[in-house]
Amino acid sequence: MKLKHIKWYAFGILIIITAVLAVATVTEKIFGTDFVACCIYGAWWFVALWCALAIMSFVYIVGRALYRRKTVFVLHCAFGMILLGALVTFLTARRGYMHIRQGEISNEYVSEKTGIPQNLPFDVKLVLFDIEYHPASYEPADFISFLKIDNEICRVSMNKIYSHKGYRFCQMDYDTDEMGTVLMINHDPYGISVTYTGYFLLALSMLIILLVKFRWRIFYIFIPLACLWYYISQLNQMTPVLRSPMLAAHVSVIMLSYALFVFITATGITGVLSKRLRVKLYKLNQSLLYPALFMLAAGIFIGAVWANISWGRYWGWDAKETWALITMLVYAVPVHGSSFSMFRNPVKFHTYCIFAFFAVAVTFFGVSYFLGGIHSYV
Repeated sequence: MKLKHIKWYAFGILIIITAVLAVATVTEKIFGTDFVACCIYGAWWFVALWCALAIMSFVYIVGRALYRRKTVFVLHCAFGMILLGALVTFLTARRGYMHIRQGEISNEYVSEKTGIPQNLPFDVKLVLFDIEYHPASYEPADFISFLKIDNEICRVSMNKIYSHKGYRFCQMDYDTDEMGTVLMINHDPYGISVTYTGYFLLALSMLIILLVKFRWRIFYIFIPLACLWYYISQLNQMTPVLRSPMLAAHVSVIMLSYALFVFITATGITGVLSKRLRVKLYKLNQSLLYPALFMLAAGIFIGAVWANISWGRYWGWDAKETWALITMLVYAVPVHGSSFSMFRNPVKFHTYCIFAFFAVAVTFFGVSYFLGGIHSYV
């Protein structure tokens, strides 16, 4: 099989995955979360698409001898590691819920997949459930379960998990009389390790690429980023799950990436309309696309780590996180100008970036106003 055919297979599968993700978010709105979780996100063919993308991409990368460009090669390997970690989690992880009342002892949790009770290799006792409130307010600041496991008292609260013998406990819900708690039980010692390795390699490779490409000039980006981070970190978050230091990092990085995409779109429109500025703006947008895309990727995966700490899983296919992934995939295509000659044409590059902004608009506005989900704020 010729290398150019492998290239089109790889990017063709990428387009199919992007379309499936978009359709899935609309389908979820119509038929519900359980339907898409079973028939799309949890289906064998959806997993097979991601596996096919990883295999075809790897063959194409090796065929183009991309390993000679070490940092770029590590960047692509990082995404491969993240997909491998997701596959290991999909195949081996066990998740479920434990409802336990104050003073009770239990070693069972109900499987999320089958609804069948599963045994833990140890006993869990709920010593005390407590709610912390904001000062001079009846708004909850945190939900806390004090557990006794193997003669050790531990604390599980929002954004603070407890791990024991490979099992991770997350605070999920509580009884209305405040005498009982619902805990998420997650056993995924292998998938999380592989995925986090991918996150580390991704962060390292993106940072090196930006430093090499922009040298000292990249540090200008950290000025608005630091301002956004400081402003968000000073907000008084009333919802317990938002009381995390990762909130400011997650939101500020993604917001700055969106701002860069807005700028790229505006200058792209100018580049299409103005022959005099077309090439100059093309070179500018080519450069800005890297920090915009990398910050979006960083924001997504910071959010994934935060979700893993809060809910015991780093990806839940919520509409907003799914559309953020779609946006990342859409904008990842034009950075491969060496593979696609059309993106070496200023007019075609500008035109693509203009239409790509639709994904940003849906992610930022469309999800909140039409699709809903846990990230919806209207």
